[in-house]
Amino acid sequence: MSQVIKNVALAGATGSLGSTLLTSLINNGKFNITVIARKEGQLAPAGVSVKVVNTDSVDAITQALRGQDALVDATSGPDPTLGMRLIDAAAAAGVYRVIPSEFSTDIQSTEARSPLVYHGKNQAFEHLKTLAAEGKITYTTISNSAFLDWNLRTGFINIDLYNKKVQYLNDGTDVFPWTHLSSIGTAVANVLAKPQETRNRSCYISNIKKSQKQMVELAKEILGANGWEESTLDADKALKAATESMISGTVNMQVIGDMIRWSCTVYSPRWEQQDDNKLLGVKSMSDDEVRKLIKEITAEKK
Repeated sequence: MSQVIKNVALAGATGSLGSTLLTSLINNGKFNITVIARKEGQLAPAGVSVKVVNTDSVDAITQALRGQDALVDATSGPDPTLGMRLIDAAAAAGVYRVIPSEFSTDIQSTEARSPLVYHGKNQAFEHLKTLAAEGKITYTTISNSAFLDWNLRTGFINIDLYNKKVQYLNDGTDVFPWTHLSSIGTAVANVLAKPQETRNRSCYISNIKKSQKQMVELAKEILGANGWEESTLDADKALKAATESMISGTVNMQVIGDMIRWSCTVYSPRWEQQDDNKLLGVKSMSDDEVRKLIKEITAEKK
């Protein structure tokens, strides 16, 4: 009889991604959900349990995860060892499936994953694969590249819709996948609903594949072509400076961001070779739908 995933623990439920994943798991209606919280006071929707856990302790996490079928790790932060502790605790607790805190660039691309910001994630993934090979756990990773809506809201990908500013990475023509947070939530729920089809594999999803320049052209159609401030950034030089800063002990969002943005310039064919949209219920978006999203996002600050 194949494994059925019913009890799901979610770590990192308060972030932009984690809160979206929580909503998707609730809306799916098939799961008993437990939020793993680091401190007291975290509120959860009706029907969702909350366990306050000392996440510095593998033993404490293990106790919290007993009886869970799956762990979804949506944590992000400065501690690169947290993902490893969650994986070890899940294995010790007998959790069947782990979806680690990836949700980023191509996990199988050694080039895209070479910046130091990915070092902890790389170690955690190798450890997870070893445990899976030993039959102690199963895993699924989700590679979605850039968060579509989040990037357009925050300007993290160097496109500032609100002030009509863009800083192109190199010449701005590198095409990469973009995925809406809600689509990532749909994918996570469907991974858990299809444990056999997604067992011990990396999944690739996206709503669109576009360059910065292509996104800006769509934005200009909505916001007007005049008044844009456009510049370029040598992504390799930015990565080199960020690496030097991190080695010297300076870690901030600029340093982290330059490393992640550089990864977007690394071409990966896997989104074409292994498109998991259909398997995981993710739909492609048309240019009209992207224009509508841009319009909605820019209207939020008016």
